Amino acid sequence: MRSAICFAALVLAAVTPVFAESPLAQSITAFQLKDYRGHEVSLADYAESKVVVVAFLGTQCPLAKLYSVRLQEISDEYADKGVVVLGVNSNVQDPVTRIAGFVRQHGIKYPMLKDVGNVVADQFGAERTPEIFVLDADRKVRYRGRVDDQYVIGIVRDKADRHDLKIAIDELLAGKPVSVAHTETMGCHIG
Repeated sequence: MRSAICFAALVLAAVTPVFAESPLAQSITAFQLKDYRGHEVSLADYAESKVVVVAFLGTQCPLAKLYSVRLQEISDEYADKGVVVLGVNSNVQDPVTRIAGFVRQHGIKYPMLKDVGNVVADQFGAERTPEIFVLDADRKVRYRGRVDDQYVIGIVRDKADRHDLKIAIDELLAGKPVSVAHTETMGCHIG
């Protein structure tokens, strides 16, 4: 019994630094990127926004294609509540011309930014498309993960049972902590 307790303590000691370095609650340094039209867009441009949703997307990823439209619906639904959605494309294989076509094809109105050199993706620790980060008014990461649970490994539902992104936004707008701050992300690797 004593050796089991010692082993458990050793495991906890080894795992604790991993959680301490989690990107959740990390402050995001203001970044500036160009959109697909060449216009500069800065995180500081949204200083008055209560919540900023940063969505890493790719033009060729099937899930990113599906969720880019859902993100537009969320952007429209929450715009009057002080929420902004920013799309970020960090894929080296997605030139600006392809991003422009993607925006037109999917009816995207939120800013779609090109992250040359993956600087912003690296700051967030983003690995997949689509991968969502929700920032509070202090620009701290309060949620990281999927938009919802409609598409998960081995399962495609007719509709989502849990709307993780909307729940996180609603909780932040209500002044509450995000109850589920991290969900597993499905999708393509940022490349």
